[in-house]
Formats: sequence, C-alpha cells, structure tokens
Amino acid sequence: MPEMVFGESSLSLLHISSGIKLHFNALDALRGWKQESLPPVEVPAAAKWKFRSKPSEQVILDYDYTFTTPYCGSEMIEPNYEKGLHWQDTDERIDLAALSSREPILFYDEVVLYEDELADNGVSLLTVKVRVMPSCWFLLLRYWLRVDGVLMRLRDTRVYCAFGSNGNAEPVVLRESCWREATIQSLSAQGIPSDSAAYGDPNLIVHKLPIIMQKNQRLEISR
Repeated sequence: MPEMVFGESSLSLLHISSGIKLHFNALDALRGWKQESLPPVEVPAAAKWKFRSKPSEQVILDYDYTFTTPYCGSEMIEPNYEKGLHWQDTDERIDLAALSSREPILFYDEVVLYEDELADNGVSLLTVKVRVMPSCWFLLLRYWLRVDGVLMRLRDTRVYCAFGSNGNAEPVVLRESCWREATIQSLSAQGIPSDSAAYGDPNLIVHKLPIIMQKNQRLEISR
C-alpha cells in the first residue's frame, strides 16, 4: 500500500432528481492499480527499494510500487432509481472557453486520495479537485508520478457538467482522459532539464510529456 492512504477522504457529486452519483475514492483507485498490475519501474536505486524492512527479511518489491492507476472515478445510481449508467465514446469536448471565463467560484476543494514518496526517490500522488461555478462544475482527477532520474507519468481525468435551464433534466456529463509519459533520458535528449527536483509541480512539465492515450466520453443513462 502507499505510505499515505486517505481512505476516509473522498469526493461525491449527486444529481438529486436523477439519482446519478459520481464518486472518487482511494479504495477504488487502488483496485484499478491492482488490476492493471504494471511491471515494476527499473531504477538505479532499485537495489535499495527492494528492501522496505530489514534486509535480512528479503522483502522483494516485485509489483508496481509506483501505484499507477487507470482509475477515472466511480459512478452509480442511487437506490430506487431503475436506471443504468455507462460511458460512451463521443466527439463532444469539454468547453474550455466556458472554464476560462471569469465566473465566480461558488465552491472549491482538493482531496488527496493517496501519496507515496518512493523511498525519497520521487513522488506518487493521486488527487481530485473540484470547482463549481454558476454555469457548470468541473473536476480534475490527477495521478502524478515522478521517479527521480528515470520517469515522469501523468494521468489526468477531467469531468465537466454544464447546468441546463431545467434543473430536473438528466445532466450531460463529459469526461476526458489523457495519459502522458516520458523517461528522463528522452526528455534530456530534447534539451529539457533532467533535474527531477525542478518538477515538483506537474504543471511545469505537462505539455512536454508526449500523449500515450486520450479518449473523450459522455455519461449515458439506460433504462
């Protein structure tokens, strides 16, 4: 498990009239990590990382100890609503212009779901941020990995819902997932500074990391 798991922290959004609930939590995220089961990242310090307790106990980390997760959130319908939910691929995109407008922010919060400092060799961090404006709400679920001297990985999930004129109508919810990743060696070859300590904030490097996966989806309701 990560060094810090905030199992009692979560973010939930509920549309009362339709019963649709979106939920973001550490347990489901770690289930995704377990299912994806990536191979361990090979690093120069691997010999040290393989022993998290006494060396004599020979505890070998042969699993993905970066806790990389494909998790995009959880969704459900509240009891007593006879509906189903699924995400459908779409050409619709999140309205970035609406998000950049100077609307007042009615509510904002950031929730840390889990974090690990990789034995002082970097950081593995999963957070979710949400903000609510008069015309919409928007959230960013971000997994950020920096293995010093080796790798940077960013997995962003953005979810957006514009408020309609009819509050009882089923909401239109769009989700965009984007995965970026690069080795420090490949970034250095492009002339990008290889000092990992300079990238404590992923926003400083996000547009320099190549996209390896991207998809746009819309939440569909079936009866």
